[in-house]
Amino acid sequence: MSYDWDGLKRQDIGTYIFQYTLSGTGNLEKDGKIHSLKAGEAFLVEIPGAHRYYLPEDSDGWEFIFITLVGSKALECWRFIDEHNGPVLRISPESKLIRLLFAIYQDTIENRITDAYQASARAYEYIMECHRFVKNMEKQKKDPSVQITKTLSYIQTHYAAPISLSDIAAVSGYSKYHLVKQFQDHMDTTPMKYLTRIRIQKAVDLLMTTRLPITEIAERVGYSNANYFNKVFRKSIGMAAGEFRKRKNPSKIDRVITDG
Repeated sequence: MSYDWDGLKRQDIGTYIFQYTLSGTGNLEKDGKIHSLKAGEAFLVEIPGAHRYYLPEDSDGWEFIFITLVGSKALECWRFIDEHNGPVLRISPESKLIRLLFAIYQDTIENRITDAYQASARAYEYIMECHRFVKNMEKQKKDPSVQITKTLSYIQTHYAAPISLSDIAAVSGYSKYHLVKQFQDHMDTTPMKYLTRIRIQKAVDLLMTTRLPITEIAERVGYSNANYFNKVFRKSIGMAAGEFRKRKNPSKIDRVITDG
């Protein structure tokens, strides 16, 4: 499958592409250098511009998520990142910046961004978070390894599937024992507890923003058994899913306690 974009051959004017690699490998050519992009690496480029990003012949695939930004604030953001960091950013999937990217993506596919005003507001929010991320890069703790980054991306994109610790370990390239140890060191939790946290976060979002039946929400976040979903939800949040929906409780989900 061909994937090849030359920044000088595109018709867009005043457009900026932020693209984040989830798995696989892609290339970015800029300023005479070729950057090999792996899981957890992103770029922000200006269109039109002297760059090219593409799927190289020796790559088995390139899975990514991207957002298109326009306007003067996007230009300021691009200049700021290019000046302070260079063309490639290394970003943990657990960072607020990437979690926001996934949230915007989810809002888009769920048709929750319904007009230009909402789209502009979310784009502005993302641009400001880009600024904040780059400014705070030196203050951040050590980045997780490539294997842990791949693991985080896999969990965030496959949480709705019936994945097991064996599945997650296979993606990471570690044994199950070594994965749990490395994950605990980097994330202060286990892979399965992290999976549960992501699922509950997604469930909370659906409960607060949709009228979907709880059984369907359970299925959408990876639980085929609604009763078990309710048990996990109650243990994590402190109340049943139905009660939470009635209260519209804005609980701090980053404080969820789970047993995995």
